[in-house]
Formats: sequence, structure tokens, C-alpha cells
Amino acid sequence: LVTDSNGVKFGKTEGNALWLDKNKTSSYELYQYLINLEDSMIIEYLKKLTFLSKEEIEEIEKRHNENPGLREAHKILAREVITDIHGKEEYEKAEKISQVLFSGKVNELTSNEIEIAFKGFPVYNINERLNIVDILVKYEICSSKREAREFITTGSISINGNKITELDYIIDNNTTIDSKYVVIRKGKKKYFILKY
Repeated sequence: LVTDSNGVKFGKTEGNALWLDKNKTSSYELYQYLINLEDSMIIEYLKKLTFLSKEEIEEIEKRHNENPGLREAHKILAREVITDIHGKEEYEKAEKISQVLFSGKVNELTSNEIEIAFKGFPVYNINERLNIVDILVKYEICSSKREAREFITTGSISINGNKITELDYIIDNNTTIDSKYVVIRKGKKKYFILKY
């Protein structure tokens, strides 16, 4: 039985189920869950969910206590669990997606990785050639043309990982990743997906 820090068990009835089937819980979603675990749970999960030896876990715990900000124990847990369940390739894909999103270099993702990374995000279907200002307003990424221009000129809008500062920038099928997606980032953390 696996519980969170409040003693609540994981499961469908609690609404917090993590599935072993990667089609229900992707390796990336599992990676994000494990990387963001509370520090108080990490060593317990290493003991319960990995095949690491007692000595290895004690060494990890020592390094974790010395510098918890590095999240080394979390990364090791994610590596061990995902590799055991889904294989090394899936772990590497999950880690890559996380690193790319952290760095903002979305153009390094394939369309399949974009679908995994942004599962649950709204996807706007588009089939026209539009100016960046018009797109930001049309899809309610910004509330007005004035706000859109402000975000663009201050460098707060990125398209596929590239900051856009030109008000006349055009988004069309040539802007896409894999002839399919355009990923717009507003500020540091708000993402919007256009699908051609």
C-alpha cells in the first residue's frame, strides 16, 4: 500500500491514481510526480519502490540531507521506477521532455513528445495564417491587442521556444513543429498549443 504524506492511499477512488500502463499515466507524468514528491516521502519511496540496496539508499539519503535543493534523491527515484516499469528509453524521453520544458527550448521536442508533455492542455485547431497579435487575442492568450503588443515588445511571448518581439510576426504552417504544432509560451509558465 502506497500512501502520500497525509497517509492517504493512492487509487481511483481518491482521484490520484498513478497507472503502471504508460497509456494511462505517461512516463513523463510519472516523472513529474516523482520529481515533485515532498522531501519527507522520498527515502520511504526509495525503500518501497526500488531495488536499490540498503547501503545505496543510505548514501542517497546522506547526500539528500546535505543538499536537498539538488533533488538528487527525487531524480534517482524517478530513474529507478520508470526504468523498472517502462524501460530506459521511456525514462530518457521523460527526462528530456522535462529538461526541454524547464529550459524553454520547445523546438527540440517532436510532435509526439509535445502531445505527451501538454496532455490536458487546451489545443486550438487552426488552419489560417495570422499575425501574432491577432492570434494572442483570438485564442484569449491576451485580453486585448494592447496587452498582446505589450507582452510581445517586452519579450514575454515565445513561439516554439524562441522569443518573439516583432509585432508583425506571422504564424502559419511554416512555423510548426513537425508540420503540426505551434507552442506559445506567455511569461515563464503558461503554455498554449495550436494545431495545424
